[in-house]
Amino acid sequence: MTSVRRALALSMAERYVLIALSLLSNILIARLLTPEEIGIFSVTLALIGIAHVLRDFGIGNFLIQEKTLNDDHVRTAFGFSLVIGVGLFVLIFTIAPWAGVFYKDPRIVDTIRIGALNFLVLPFCSISVALLRREMQFGRLAVVTLGAAAFGFAVTITLALQGFGANGLAIGGVAGNLATGLGAWLARTPRRILMPGFREWRKVVGFGARTSAANIVTTISLDINDLAVGRILGFAPVAMISRAQGLMNLFHRDLMTAIRNVAYPAYARSHREGGDLEAQHVFTVATITVLAWPFYAFAALYALELLRLLFGPQWDEAAPLVPWFCLAGAAAATCNLILPLLTARGRVDLATRADLVVQPIRAAVLVVGVLLFQNMLSFAVLFALIFIAAVPYLYHIKAQEQPTDFPELFAKLRKSLAVTAACMAPPVCIAALAPSGGTPGALAAMGLSAALCAVTWVAAAIFFRHPITDDPLFRRLVGTVGLRPGT
Repeated sequence: MTSVRRALALSMAERYVLIALSLLSNILIARLLTPEEIGIFSVTLALIGIAHVLRDFGIGNFLIQEKTLNDDHVRTAFGFSLVIGVGLFVLIFTIAPWAGVFYKDPRIVDTIRIGALNFLVLPFCSISVALLRREMQFGRLAVVTLGAAAFGFAVTITLALQGFGANGLAIGGVAGNLATGLGAWLARTPRRILMPGFREWRKVVGFGARTSAANIVTTISLDINDLAVGRILGFAPVAMISRAQGLMNLFHRDLMTAIRNVAYPAYARSHREGGDLEAQHVFTVATITVLAWPFYAFAALYALELLRLLFGPQWDEAAPLVPWFCLAGAAAATCNLILPLLTARGRVDLATRADLVVQPIRAAVLVVGVLLFQNMLSFAVLFALIFIAAVPYLYHIKAQEQPTDFPELFAKLRKSLAVTAACMAPPVCIAALAPSGGTPGALAAMGLSAALCAVTWVAAAIFFRHPITDDPLFRRLVGTVGLRPGT
């Protein structure tokens, strides 16, 4: 358990730095590029997102969960990654002009072709990264990831200043992946040149086919949002929705990535060793919700101020969307680790079934909503409702492999809710009295609210005896300010 906590601490620290870099990048990009240019890049990511799932083919997860990993498994994984990557690069590069015709904007063609270069780079990244994760080498992985992110950030901002527009964002992404590939290879021990092979192709194909089916559907369902909005409403609304979701994604994507990076291999190892996965899952959900719910509540309350502070007044239209995306994130916090848990237990079929049901419904509802209402707010409202509706279904799927201890889970969630209500009381009172918007007074009020929220959160977690207070990391952190859990 100590190694898992240390890995989680390293992973979280890594994500905090990455979030800081990402925020700084987004702040600068939002001022250097127009919403339309950012929208072009967002649509580009959506267009090639499906191909990225095919490129991954579940190979990283296969290497992490394989019980008796050997050189043939690794060489086969690399061989498949290389063949798929080269094939997808050629395909995307060739069909890119069709996107320019479809969106009636030739600028997107070059951006797509630059993004396609990632398919040639990623095979050299994914294997080394997966092996480092399997070995729980999160310290080395953090150094690699942070170094690559800093390099990609420097390239992106330099090109944005030079007027490269959306193409600068795409080139920065390629540069970051190049740095990741080199750094991950250098971090591995033993360090050696890996030759491709296909001896264990049956195992890789068997695992990859099951995971890729779900991942393809998930990616299509998520990316079709940008594709549909870009075609129906234009590139600028895509960017507005992306900025509004960006506040939600600071936790839902960025921090949850750190948690999933540790939780999945930790679940897999615990399953191999016969550990109590349900107790681990309940504790993890309690920890996630006590962190996520206050974050989303604060972001929803100060949506306009946060957008003004981070990105400037040109993004004010995104503010009414933020509370709805935060509501979606709060619902997702209760079930974010169900699919990694099922995969760690070897039930890829159940994880696949869940995605094959939830994601197409989400995509269909969102696209139809945009077509019917022709505005961004309808997208955000439907987005939240779908996330809420998915929670009971995901727990139903989980119960088919691992029954949920609902009395214990609900008891923990009630404590997370109590902590959230307590720590949000000061921000709500200040927001009711202070001016709103991007004025200096409003920003000062938000800063005061954030400080009081953080202090009250610690005190409330201790007062309500939330499970997070039992974690040694929490005890060390609160000990630095003179508080003690249970006092």
